[in-house]
Amino acid sequence: LALPATPFTLSAGALFGLGEGSAVVLVAGTVSAVIGFFIGKTVLRQYVEELLEENPKFKKLDRAIGVSGFKLLLLVRLSPIFPFSLINYTYGASSVPFPTFVAGTLIGFAPSTVGYVYSGLAGKELLSGESTQPWYFYAGGAAVLFGF
Repeated sequence: LALPATPFTLSAGALFGLGEGSAVVLVAGTVSAVIGFFIGKTVLRQYVEELLEENPKFKKLDRAIGVSGFKLLLLVRLSPIFPFSLINYTYGASSVPFPTFVAGTLIGFAPSTVGYVYSGLAGKELLSGESTQPWYFYAGGAAVLFGF
C-alpha cells in the first residue's frame, strides 16, 4: 500500500515534537524501505536477473550499484524526485548489500525528515498560539533546514 508520507511526517512533528517525531518517522520509513527491499530481493529478483542476462548495459549498472551502492543510494534518498517504493524495489533486486541499503536509507532520509517534522511542529505552535517565539523565528528555522 503506497501512501504519501508527507501528511504523516508533518503530523509526527505536531504530535511528538522534533526529536521523538523525527525518530518515529525515520524508523517507520526505514522499516517500509526494508519491506520494499525484500520484495525486490524475492519477488522481482528473477525478472531482474533475466534483464541482466539479456542486456549487458544493465549488468554493468548492477555491478556499479554493487560497488558504489551507498553513494548512489545516498544521492537518490537526498533527492525528492525519485519515487520511494520504486527505489526500494530496484535496490532490492540489485546486488547492493542489505546493511549498505539500510545505512544509506537512514542517512539519506534524515535531512528531509527533520525538515518536515519541524514544519509540523512549527505549524502546530503557530496555529495554536503556543509559540514562544515570533513567527519569523520559525520561518528562519525552516529556511535553514530546507536549505540543506
